[in-house]
Amino acid sequence: TEFEKKYPPDAHGEEASPNARVWRVYRDRVTELDDDLLEGWHKTLDVLLIFVGLFSAIATAFIIEAYKELQPDYGEITARGVVALLAQANATFAAPLPIPSFDHVDASARVLWINALWFSSLTLALIDALLTILVKQWLVEYASKQRQPSASGQTWAWRHYAFRQGLDKWGIGVFISTLSVILYGALYLFLFGLLVFLFDLDRRMCVVSMGLTILIGGLHLVSIFLPLWFGDCPTTTPVLTHLRLIG
Repeated sequence: TEFEKKYPPDAHGEEASPNARVWRVYRDRVTELDDDLLEGWHKTLDVLLIFVGLFSAIATAFIIEAYKELQPDYGEITARGVVALLAQANATFAAPLPIPSFDHVDASARVLWINALWFSSLTLALIDALLTILVKQWLVEYASKQRQPSASGQTWAWRHYAFRQGLDKWGIGVFISTLSVILYGALYLFLFGLLVFLFDLDRRMCVVSMGLTILIGGLHLVSIFLPLWFGDCPTTTPVLTHLRLIG
């Protein structure tokens, strides 16, 4: 058979030797499983990095505009200063007028909320990108360790078992699933800030955006928890899978 051609039988009495056929079979099988697992994780992390890059670019564009409202309007300050100097020169006022402040601005609660939400959103996205890069490095290191030569097939099997158990013990799968949750948080913080931004700008736009946010957010939550009641539901996520294992 093809199996016997690929894995010739061991000599009599060598079935349990360090280089027996069972270890070669084990190595090929677990290597195939590891490759599938790592490929899936890398694809997930690549998607996260792409989304974080696009999201950060969009969020930064909004933050640049919102941040201006936290800074003094130097054009207005200059105009007020000129008016004050002209008034004093013409002796319109008996008492000197106060000089406008160049380093202080009274930002409204709305402006503070917008900047707080958007800066928090961008910070979470950047942290998520950093952690994603770190995880990819960990996975590359894990794969590199598995490719290192060993004295025998049995030694490789024990080494692989130790490293593979390490992935489970330190919760790498759960950690990767958590990265998407962090990104969800960054996205919803940005959307909340967008609603606050639109509230005074245009109420109709705010209502439309709020409706879309509630609709998409509701569908998102339903898709996450629907598999809890319907086992055949295809919207199961890695986060829910790990929660089931923990439970």
